[in-house]
Amino acid sequence: MKYADCRIQIATGDLVAIRKRTGFLPVLTRWVTKSPYTHTALVVWWEDRLLVAESKGSGNFFTPLSQYEDTDFDVFAAPASVRGTIEAVIWKATGKHVGYGFFDLVLIALNRLFGVPLPEHDDGEKVCSAMSAAMWIDAGWCPLSLPSIPAPDDVVRAVMDPPKFMVRADD
Repeated sequence: MKYADCRIQIATGDLVAIRKRTGFLPVLTRWVTKSPYTHTALVVWWEDRLLVAESKGSGNFFTPLSQYEDTDFDVFAAPASVRGTIEAVIWKATGKHVGYGFFDLVLIALNRLFGVPLPEHDDGEKVCSAMSAAMWIDAGWCPLSLPSIPAPDDVVRAVMDPPKFMVRADD
């Protein structure tokens, strides 16, 4: 499905799981996690703009989802438990600087490749998937199982539902 065909049906709070195939970090993420998912973000509508709240190396911010229309991604419905509060949580979470958890990437890799345990709690800096999960949790989501520092595929697995849209750049 093309982005333009499902855009209007994507809701605030939905999880966007990016399937990027190029670039150093996406390729490394795919290799370490053995998953196609390389990045996550949460959707928020602002007037007629469809944005994603995301965490990248330069910080946390909003990006028009249309910036990803040339990249494959899946959209997962926000859990019912967060729908009434997620918008306020997204705006609050992105209203303050959250450092990017570069060291968390190393911890995820050590965990996946060598079984090194993750710390009991995340230290406050967030990789994309930890930020997405934290916003859902702050809004009332209670996942059955989620590591302290989740990779993108951990968040997708914790959703426990198939994607509501599978957006493909080549469709």
